[in-house]
Amino acid sequence: MQYELIAKRYIKPLMEVCDQSSLENLAELLGNVAKAYDDQKFIAIMNSTDVTANAKCQLVLDMVAPANSSEINNLVKLLAENGRLLLIPVLATELKRSIAISKRMYKGRIYSNTVVDQASVDLIARDLGTKTGTTIALDYVASDYDGIRVEVDDLNVEINFSKSRLNAQLIEHILKAI
Repeated sequence: MQYELIAKRYIKPLMEVCDQSSLENLAELLGNVAKAYDDQKFIAIMNSTDVTANAKCQLVLDMVAPANSSEINNLVKLLAENGRLLLIPVLATELKRSIAISKRMYKGRIYSNTVVDQASVDLIARDLGTKTGTTIALDYVASDYDGIRVEVDDLNVEINFSKSRLNAQLIEHILKAI
């Protein structure tokens, strides 16, 4: 959570200065650089006290050189100055999230222990998007949840339909009627 807050401080000015296509290109580029952080050797170099900050900065600058972008170069240099090059994967994630929010496009998941076909997933996504005034893409995730649960984190939306809860409410309703 702490890293997300720091990342947002870097992202806010980028969102104000860059146009939409530049932001999307930047997000793609940062995402590609973030993949390098999955490599343990790369992490070892970035965490090493034997490697100078300038060498670490140059390593990342070499990775983003094909983009030929002064914005990304300045961002990398700023991160290096503040000792925050390890923040790049969080920056990539937060930038993608900020772009999605600005475009009102969100991603979510459907959890269920029964297979939900793609047509149903698309229908739920379309209907939920209509209700919230957004565009939502949902992915099906197999789980042991007894029913169906839809989550869209960035919208703070969670919808549950549980078979056990439905049965309990039905029994309660019948007992009240008797």
